[in-house]
Amino acid sequence: MEFLQILDAHVEPGALVEWIPAAAGGMGAWRRDPRQTSHNHEQHLRSALDYRLRTQREGGREAWLGVSVDFDEQISLPAVRKAILAWIDRHEVLRTHVALTEQGTDRYTTEPGAVHLRDARVGWYSDPTLLIEQIAGSFDRATAPLHWPAYRFATVARAHSFTLLFAADHSLVDGYSLVNAHGELRELYRAAAAGRAPRLPPTGSYVDFSGSERLAADAADDRHTAAAEWREFLDGRPTLPGFALVPEPPASAAPGGPQPPAQPSYNDLLLDDDATRRLEQRCADLGGSLIGGLLAVTALTYRRHSGATRFATVMPRHTRTQADYHGSLGWFVALAPVFLDIGDDPDFVQALERVMISLDRAREGASLPIRRVAELLSFPPDPKFVVSFMDTRALPHAELADAGGAHALRSHTYSDDEVYVWFTRTPGGLRIHARFPADTPGHPTATVLQAFFADFTRLLASIAAGG
Repeated sequence: MEFLQILDAHVEPGALVEWIPAAAGGMGAWRRDPRQTSHNHEQHLRSALDYRLRTQREGGREAWLGVSVDFDEQISLPAVRKAILAWIDRHEVLRTHVALTEQGTDRYTTEPGAVHLRDARVGWYSDPTLLIEQIAGSFDRATAPLHWPAYRFATVARAHSFTLLFAADHSLVDGYSLVNAHGELRELYRAAAAGRAPRLPPTGSYVDFSGSERLAADAADDRHTAAAEWREFLDGRPTLPGFALVPEPPASAAPGGPQPPAQPSYNDLLLDDDATRRLEQRCADLGGSLIGGLLAVTALTYRRHSGATRFATVMPRHTRTQADYHGSLGWFVALAPVFLDIGDDPDFVQALERVMISLDRAREGASLPIRRVAELLSFPPDPKFVVSFMDTRALPHAELADAGGAHALRSHTYSDDEVYVWFTRTPGGLRIHARFPADTPGHPTATVLQAFFADFTRLLASIAAGG
């Protein structure tokens, strides 16, 4: 399943309809919900509010994730409507909203069946570029996190096929939400079109998880083992480490001033399934794992290109430890601090050993939300260099998605100092998706990063082949 920036995606042209959730009477009839907000969600909302106040803009801070699902059949609009409404009823996170207050947050929630859909028939598109630009712009505007709904659906229909698209602000979904979503939406549509009950297991609510996670995290203090791991990760620095090849950004722009250009992307199938299996086996023979091997190769490439003596990155870890939440929509993510010494120019075997030690310790670092750790240790909780890994092979319809039947999507991003790398193990092999700062006068950052990833790809292929 490819992970693509929306403007890099291809949707076959056709008739575009946008499906807009709404609630009768607005949110005034929703009940006040005592369940607390996760640290992730509150931090995200406060960052959005800060951006609005600082720049006097709503746009330019897009942070949505989404999915596109292809169907090889003529569209049934009543079945689409029924499927979307069933999905909204299934996942409580789509029927709740968090409002910021001076003291904290207030949550409001409504019951299954309270949300309806308004369909807006935008028109017929024959140009795929204009179509994707229209969808991207609509999703950008619809997913503002300070409002409900911070999500939207769309369909693009042709004579004998159609595509269903969904986008939501990151506060509502994470990576596993996307790879679960395409299978659920496919099954809900099939059931609606056939007039049968959907064959989906029950799922828990992210709102329940948020409340329990918040209570546990707020009870922790700076003696927590996670705080100790993050102290060592920071290594005396006042902020989270960035990527050494990215120059320090200029001072913050004045309100309403210019923003950085949109970040470019890097996408590639790094290894096919056979080569990935060989890499997995080599890592296992050395006492490591696939993600350990990927981080080791990243660290070695980092050393070659930067001359740095320390490799440090933040790594997302899912928090879906209870079976009830395996299929839930939500932001079930903790961040783990991963770091190792590379000053002695280690080889792959040495780097892998050090990475595995760091990954073992990183589990403790991820046992508290980063925003809570940042409160305890007084550092800004915004990561600048992130490496993510996800294995989708065991998920429903994984082969169909990997063959192009579904794509994970994200918004374009504006940042002059963030580097994010996503590795995905799929039935077809190993994929990479990355974003990084654009070239600017005097700073060819994107050009430098493209060379970095090309070198990483060559080194990984060499190691997978036994080199």
